[in-house]
Amino acid sequence: MPARLVAAEMDQAFVKELKALFAGLEKQDYNRFLRMQIPIAGMDLLQWLKNQTSEIKTYWRDREGRFEVAGVSAADSVSGALVPEYHALMNRLKTYLADADPRVRYYGGMRFNRKHASDYRWELFSSYHFTVPLFEVIRDGDKTFLACNVLVRDDQDKNKALLEILNAWSGISFQAAEHEALPAFIRRTDFPDKPRWHQNIHTALKAFSENKLEKIVLARRTCMEFEHPLNPVELLWRLKLNNHRAYYFGFQFNERTAFIGGTPEQLYRREGINIFTEAVAGTRRRGHNREEDLRLENDLLNSEKDVREHRFVVDSIGDTLNELCSRVSVEKNLSVLKLSSLQHLRKIFRGTLKDGQSDACILARLHPTPAVGGVPSAPAMEEIEKIEGFDRGWYAGPVGWISRNDAEFAVGIRSALVYENALYLYSGAGIVQGSHAENEWEEIENKIAGFMSAIEQIVPEHQPGKAHVF
Repeated sequence: MPARLVAAEMDQAFVKELKALFAGLEKQDYNRFLRMQIPIAGMDLLQWLKNQTSEIKTYWRDREGRFEVAGVSAADSVSGALVPEYHALMNRLKTYLADADPRVRYYGGMRFNRKHASDYRWELFSSYHFTVPLFEVIRDGDKTFLACNVLVRDDQDKNKALLEILNAWSGISFQAAEHEALPAFIRRTDFPDKPRWHQNIHTALKAFSENKLEKIVLARRTCMEFEHPLNPVELLWRLKLNNHRAYYFGFQFNERTAFIGGTPEQLYRREGINIFTEAVAGTRRRGHNREEDLRLENDLLNSEKDVREHRFVVDSIGDTLNELCSRVSVEKNLSVLKLSSLQHLRKIFRGTLKDGQSDACILARLHPTPAVGGVPSAPAMEEIEKIEGFDRGWYAGPVGWISRNDAEFAVGIRSALVYENALYLYSGAGIVQGSHAENEWEEIENKIAGFMSAIEQIVPEHQPGKAHVF
């Protein structure tokens, strides 16, 4: 087989490999994932994904841009409206992964809080939803592959299963996708609006004075309304142009409903028994030039408020890893994570998990971090629900993937819900003693700058909150 296949050869090679896979199926191959993968010519994965007609679409790219996947349809999906019990959920995901090809991954996410959705716009996502795509195009380093994940259950006829996959394959397109103009912009609505935001900050500061809280993260939802429904993949493609150092994700469960984003924040990465995570908090914009950028970086590193806010995250993650791990190391000095429009304080942790510690244990202990919840965690979560006045849904929840041996989850911030003709932008600010409502409002404006840049050509200049990426 040639090193890489071009579109003209792809169909024949794919069908041949798939039929060979099914021809070799033995009884022990049922109820576990099998995978076929062939090398193909490189392509723009999001443009390929946009061109597919399937309603179910999955996208993931790691923060360093080394690994990227676009998936279509579902070989298996696991979702539930009930509040997830992490151990039960992970046991279900592991059911078919135990003997699977290690390249098979469930991609998905879950709600920020462990409560039922109170907003109808989030109902389709359930409390959690994980999918193994049926077809994938993967870029791993400088190599690109086409893959098919096969799951034949013991009550299925393998010949019928093969025909179903071939039928789905016949709808896959490798024609170049046209760039799509976004529909006309109508209006922007912030919830809370600025007067209520000031009241929310006042309420939080009062909780500090009463010794109820040390830190709380309050969010805002900005609704951008358009004349017609948005294409989530087109919007994600535009968003990805703005910043190369982020985890990009897209989970689409019907044609016009999706959760998309580009988050800088890792929750954790696990490679076997080794775990990697980081504390990220505190924000400054990037400068217009190198001199201004360094001045803003130094201001961040020497800000008592931001360093204190970051320390809450460092202490929380350190305490958690000491419970989960037999050995933990942490960077001695603060570093600055630089993105295209923002910069944040960061410390990196590494650990070796104790025997018996699983992804369920890690998720239960790490989420929510003080960077998206608060300190102490439980009272902060209660206050968030009382003060914010809207359902966060999957915003700030864990998003990522899990395979037989490894896993990686990011924190679903810098994210948006695409729902028919509206784009709901979610962003938050860490509130501690000494925070000022106006400054925190401006921080949120900076954090939605990536999305505003992605749609700015259709948002009039006079619209409030218009942000630019430097």
